[in-house]
This record gives sequence, structure tokens and C-alpha cells, in this order.
Amino acid sequence: MSIAGANIFEESTTEGVGQTTVNHTDVDTHPGGSHQDHIHIDHDLAHQACLAEIASLFEDIQADLRIITDRGDTRAKGIYTRQADTIVPNAANIAAAAAQYVNLKDSGMLDMINAEIGNPTNLGNTSTANYNAIRNSSNTTGGFRGGSAATAQSPGYGGGATTAIVGEDGNTYYEGTVPFDQVTTASGTGEGNVTYGNQGGKRNLPIQSELMNILKTAAAAAGVNVLITSGGQVPKSEGGVDGRNRTGSNRHDKGYAADVRLTDGDGTRLYTSNPEQLAVMLKFAEECKNAGATAIGMGNGYMSNGNVHVDIAWKGQQAGVISGILSNRYWGGGSSAGLKTKTDNAPQYLSSLMAPRDNTA
Repeated sequence: MSIAGANIFEESTTEGVGQTTVNHTDVDTHPGGSHQDHIHIDHDLAHQACLAEIASLFEDIQADLRIITDRGDTRAKGIYTRQADTIVPNAANIAAAAAQYVNLKDSGMLDMINAEIGNPTNLGNTSTANYNAIRNSSNTTGGFRGGSAATAQSPGYGGGATTAIVGEDGNTYYEGTVPFDQVTTASGTGEGNVTYGNQGGKRNLPIQSELMNILKTAAAAAGVNVLITSGGQVPKSEGGVDGRNRTGSNRHDKGYAADVRLTDGDGTRLYTSNPEQLAVMLKFAEECKNAGATAIGMGNGYMSNGNVHVDIAWKGQQAGVISGILSNRYWGGGSSAGLKTKTDNAPQYLSSLMAPRDNTA
């Protein structure tokens, strides 16, 4: 920005630049006074020079604004057309744009952007499941970092491809809100194997043969492999001590309940927070019910969305073998979703599947 003429009014002594002289006649003096005709400075040209400098400053500001506008998108540019929009793309510009695209793709940001644009986060859905799903790489709450490889999920937000479920009616649901009849269940690629993995734990006893048969039937029908991570335990009435050879619910007493982990044929662990995997897990749950299970717990944060509880504890209590069993047929929720584990926090698909709410005598 030029500063020529910045002090032209005060310093110029050259006529035609900012200062001129005017010879006043008597008419400009006080009549009858003693003052002689005189000469003084006319500042009109100085004023013109100052205005010219102000105009120059505005031109500089306009140029700066255009530089800034060039960096904006189409809507930010308004009626101004930047030079890059009117010039045929050259090799350098094409190469620069390609480099930016590659960087976005390699960093994973492109997938995140596409997922959000394709199915924007529905911040109007105030369910815990939705807000806990606003994350990038894990099933745990707390932002973009955290979790483990077992809980990793592809990019996407609350309404993104990782948690949104399009029901049979065409509406978009979330893991905890989709009714059972809106999910198309599917079979996995597992062989239907059921194995124990509860050795060394507090619930390390085998499960009832009837419950084992239910798990085997469901595993084969749903195409999953089942690992029993929590099996039977010693009842308190028979010497069971919490923290030593038992823990938590009486449902596991004498093997009337099992907590299981489901995997696909390639060993992939299944989670209810993944829509495609949920379809397989619901197939398993449905087959468990059909085979005789009287209670199921899963989803909406239950055991971090990665395990399913299946039991026939109500039958054990009716037979007089165990006691202290509540009549609830389903439940969900858990700390990973910021919820208490109870029937009221069960996902909609599970309450639909296992209705009515309670077992009866």
C-alpha cells in the first residue's frame, strides 16, 4: 500500500501538488482597514490529494477481500467470481487437487465426511444410544479415542452407517429403538459350535443340558459359533460365597443361565451396535426363544453390546431346584451406554421378541 501524499496537506510546498496561492484584492480586506492586499495558501488541491489517497486505500482493501474470498466456497463468494473459476484447469491445479483428495482418503477423513453427508447425525434423536454413537473408532463413549480393536467400527456418527438401521417400513432406527419386526434377521457363516470358555472364573460350572441344547440349536440355525464365557455357579444355600465361587444373579445357580459370546465363521466377534451383526445376533436370540429359553438379556449397552445372556432359570425355580428368580423375560442397558441394566432399558427389538414382559407359573 502506497503512503505517497499521506502528509501532503501539511508538508507540500509545490503548487499543483497540494498547495496554491491566491492574491486577494481590497474587497477581501476590512474596509478602511490598514491591511494591505495579501497572499494566502489555498488548500483545495491538498484536499483532493487526500481523497485520492483514501480511494487508493479502499482499492487495497478490495484486493485483500478478493484474496480472502478466493479461499471460500461458492456460497461464500457471493457474486464475486474468483480467477480460478474462469481459467481452464492446468496440470499444477489438477495435481494439487488430487493430492488433497489422496490425503483426505488416506487419513480416513473422506469416509467420515461421506458417511455424515450420506446420513447426517440426527441430533433430534435424544436417545442415549444415539448420543453415545457420536464417535469414530470405538464402541465406548468419550470421543474419537479409546476402546480396543474388538470394539472398532467404521467411520460414522449417530445417524451414520454404523448405527442407523433402516427398517422394513423404510424408517431409520437406532440399535435401541428398532422393533423386532422391522429387522430382517440373517444367518452368519459360523459352524454352530458351542464351547466352554468359563474356566478359572467364578461361574465356572457347566450349564444344564437343556440349556446347552438350546444354545446348540440356536447356534446351528443362526450360523454362529458360541463361546460360553460365564456358566454355572454354586448357590448360596449350598456354600456359595460371592466373590469366591459365585457372583451376581441367582439365575446362574447350578447352570441354569449362560453368558455367551458370538462369532462368525472367520472369528469376527459380533456386536449389537453393528446393524449387519445385529441381524445375525437377533436370529440367534429368536432361535433361543423358540428352543425354550425363558429369558434373554442383550443390547443397548448390555455387556458392552458384545455378549448375550440366555437362561431357563424360571424353569429351575418352578422345579424347586433354585430360588430367588425374578419373572422378567428380558432386559438390556449397561454402563457402556450410561444405563442401568434392567427390563425398562431393554432394546425395543428384544422386548418385542420376548413379550410378554414376565414369565408366569
